Amino acid sequence: MKRFLLILSLAAVAGGAVAETLSVATINAWSGLTYQGIFSVGEYEDRATRAFRFGLLADALLALQPDVIALQEANPLPRYAEELAGRLPGYDSVSAVRQAGVRVGPVGLPANLREGEILLADRARGLTRTAVKQLAGPGAGDLAAFQFGSGTQMLAGTIEVGGRTVHLFTTRWSPSPQADRNRLVGLVDEYLSDSLSGDELARLIGEAVRGSERRRREARESVAFINETAGREPVILMGSLFALPGSDEIRILREAGFVDVWAAVGPSAGYTFDATSNANIIEYELASHPGERERYDYIFIRGDGIVARSARIILSTPTYGVHPSAHYGIYAEIRIDP
Repeated sequence: MKRFLLILSLAAVAGGAVAETLSVATINAWSGLTYQGIFSVGEYEDRATRAFRFGLLADALLALQPDVIALQEANPLPRYAEELAGRLPGYDSVSAVRQAGVRVGPVGLPANLREGEILLADRARGLTRTAVKQLAGPGAGDLAAFQFGSGTQMLAGTIEVGGRTVHLFTTRWSPSPQADRNRLVGLVDEYLSDSLSGDELARLIGEAVRGSERRRREARESVAFINETAGREPVILMGSLFALPGSDEIRILREAGFVDVWAAVGPSAGYTFDATSNANIIEYELASHPGERERYDYIFIRGDGIVARSARIILSTPTYGVHPSAHYGIYAEIRIDP
């Protein structure tokens, strides 16, 4: 009994610090752009529908009030980030433009493209933007861009939790059809049944293989940047990675010590891109193949004293037949020891 009391006394003298639970949410906000066009890129929806989706997203995040929020495909920046922060009082935000065509300041082409990533955090956490890292393709800055192709980046920031610095990262890797065995065999079956031409088969397989190779490069660059930026301190990586849980791209993260929060504590398959239920995917035919249901969005953690406690899918319920995005989000609770 005396020994037990002594241990309690020593813990109290050490400062009485206790573990904190941090709530985080990630969502691909879906720009609603076709990415085709010179003077302006095509848009799937009209302005009123896009504004309605934005309101649904903002209201849902306000109801959840996570400590940390990561968004990808936010467009246009910085206005999107400013308007969202205005709808979420008590949050700080940082953002970085990923895709902007050719631009100097507010002037450029395509006129409606300034897409990128956002981090928001409860103001008490002291969110600070630390760096932006170009992962693949041509880069775009907040002030200027010179792009004739797609680029990917990672936005980094820090917050304070229980006296510790926690590093936040968000990114959106390159989308493409998947190069997994099931998908490639399915394409060959379509060709053999004469529902796919030889040229179409070659094109789709080429897109899938090149996309997978590019995401592997993005995964390796992500790991190198996080190692350089965060060292051994706690890390939370959130993003729309467009990679399957069992893919080589995700294996690179696991081998670097990252824990897939959904795989650790998620209660189901956790589909975040669901062509069978998401109204936006169905309405605008966004799926790469019929019935596409995959988990493309992730929360990863790494470091001593950081543990996943729970996870669930969010933003999966339509309002008047409209979903907030073409993706569903993930909300997780993470314990961070002092």
